[in-house]
Amino acid sequence: MRPVDRAADVTNSQASQPGRFERVVLPHLSAAFTLAMYLTGNTADAEDAVQEAVLRAVRYFPTLRDDDAKAWFLTIVRRVCFTAYGADHLSGADVISIDAAGPQLVDDREQPDAATSRLQVQQRVRDAIDQLPPLLREAIVLRELQDLSYAEIATVTQVPVGTVMSRLSRARTRLAGALQDVVDFGDVA
Repeated sequence: MRPVDRAADVTNSQASQPGRFERVVLPHLSAAFTLAMYLTGNTADAEDAVQEAVLRAVRYFPTLRDDDAKAWFLTIVRRVCFTAYGADHLSGADVISIDAAGPQLVDDREQPDAATSRLQVQQRVRDAIDQLPPLLREAIVLRELQDLSYAEIATVTQVPVGTVMSRLSRARTRLAGALQDVVDFGDVA
């Protein structure tokens, strides 16, 4: 079989699987929106970016092999954000709160004073994350909130794994400095 025939067979087999896109890509919409919120700085732009990313993902879905669909989709979201809003828009001047990333679960059995204290600490962490430079904030969000591996983050951000590790280290060091009066991090370096 010629390579052209094989490519056509792969495209046809993927397209012929009803619901595959919905099963493989759509579960990552929340992660896509969270990343877009951090990169664009507001809800409307994030929604637009995710919508555009979904359209691109549908168009290029046949190119997805058995790779990680989450990393593939988040790469598309990132490209849409950087293309549509440019480096000037994503400079970090507009800081987005982590509150916009989604609802937080609260233990209803918790005592009011403990809940208030916990919420204050969470807000301080959110504020510290919001103050990170965009590339460090992006790395922390992808690793700690989206639970991507270093390799997946490298794929999404299109940088070497070493750069991902460096960005995470610098982000964690800055967070530890900003939160030293809240949490004892030990040695984060």
